Amino acid sequence: MNYYSAIIKQYQERVGTDKELPRITIESINMYHMFRLLDAQQYEKIAGYVGAAANNLLKAGCDFGLMCGNTPHLLFDKIQARTDLSLLSIVETAVAAAQQLHLQRLALLGTKFTMQNDFFIKPFREAGIEVCRPSENDQPIIHQKIVDKLENGIVKKETKQQLMTIINKMVQKDHLDGAVLGCTELPSILGQEDFKNIQVFDIAQVQIKAAVDQLLKTTPSQNS
Repeated sequence: MNYYSAIIKQYQERVGTDKELPRITIESINMYHMFRLLDAQQYEKIAGYVGAAANNLLKAGCDFGLMCGNTPHLLFDKIQARTDLSLLSIVETAVAAAQQLHLQRLALLGTKFTMQNDFFIKPFREAGIEVCRPSENDQPIIHQKIVDKLENGIVKKETKQQLMTIINKMVQKDHLDGAVLGCTELPSILGQEDFKNIQVFDIAQVQIKAAVDQLLKTTPSQNS
């Protein structure tokens, strides 16, 4: 719902009135089912599952789609191959935004699937931006907090402090100028206001802006 509300808010700001609404169709998928398939490395089943959801959106008349989470982008190409619906890549939009901010060295926080695989890191490195993973000891902590707490709307002070400690440790060790909140649940607990010396990079907001850009291209005004 945060995605939906943010898209509506940005869309209305861009069109200059709160009396306009874009057409948005939501296809909810079971992230926990997808996590289980990922643990079992059932990648074709995941692509089929998410691809079928995208096809439901296509049948509903959608012009494009976005996966409101970073983890499914591990299989972005496989999922896109299963549907004719054009999907916005959160990774591509994140790289472009990082380049605009002139960021050079970033910490990456996300689920274990995001941190342990190269689907997110590789495009950044190809663009000349270094992305650093948390330590092997810290990665399970981050994943557990996301899956058991943040995915269920549980936001606690101790969780925030643990995540901030991990980021600050990485900043000092790896000489970073930014941190990527590589899971769309992380902005519910971390933000730019929590850090003074680095840029906090919210990929959810980047994807939302890209979605609104696309909506403005494809949604005719009710007054036209």
